[in-house]
Amino acid sequence: MSPLTYCKSIAPTNLLDSYNAAISERPSNGTPASGGRKKRGVGDHTKFWTPGRTLKILVFKYDEDSFEAVKNGAIKWLPYISLNFEFLEMDEEDIYNSEEFLGDIRVNFQPSLNKGGSSRIGTDALTGHPHDASMDLGTYFSSPHYEGMVIHEFGHALGLQHEHQHPDAKIPWDREKTYDYYARAAGFSRQQVDANVLPLERIPSRTYTPYDRHSVMHYDVPDEITIGDWQHTASRSISEGDIALIKKAYP
Repeated sequence: MSPLTYCKSIAPTNLLDSYNAAISERPSNGTPASGGRKKRGVGDHTKFWTPGRTLKILVFKYDEDSFEAVKNGAIKWLPYISLNFEFLEMDEEDIYNSEEFLGDIRVNFQPSLNKGGSSRIGTDALTGHPHDASMDLGTYFSSPHYEGMVIHEFGHALGLQHEHQHPDAKIPWDREKTYDYYARAAGFSRQQVDANVLPLERIPSRTYTPYDRHSVMHYDVPDEITIGDWQHTASRSISEGDIALIKKAYP
């Protein structure tokens, strides 16, 4: 059984709002990662939080297991980042009675997600309506793979992208079979497969470390959607490569 069925990163609905949120939170999000004078344009920026700050993690109340399930996964990142987490749990009614962002990261639960999840990337969580969750998780709290799914989604919430989309991954995808597989398994459109599964172009706005096949940000890759004999079982824990990358983002 795959530890992570699928994950869908949530794209910002407004690129200018995404850019403004990122540089307001951390001005270096809008400047080159190294050397050069040219600033990044809208849609071409990192989305990391300010080192040293405390992120409020608002968890929508669901059942007696949901809060601890989120907390237990999220805190696995804390030994490697210069951030703190403050967790709070609230009823939807109380959340909807406020017009303010009650949490920097807002976690809701969708039984229809099965063993999957979705998240905004980093500071994109500060965009949109305050009532909207920035992360949605499935509800199979008793699954041995649930914690790994939460760790993966909080990697996105900290600003990380999918590792299987690393430009140096060189996974021999069979594109048509990949489109068909994710349409059946997750209801992904071709555009969603392009955005969440297939390789991304190398651009200056992303922070890169060497491709890490063992990353918790890597999808399960079944042999049926690759050319030749290439398959991979996704990791449920943070790898040494993940640690190197997240320490680079949050020194």
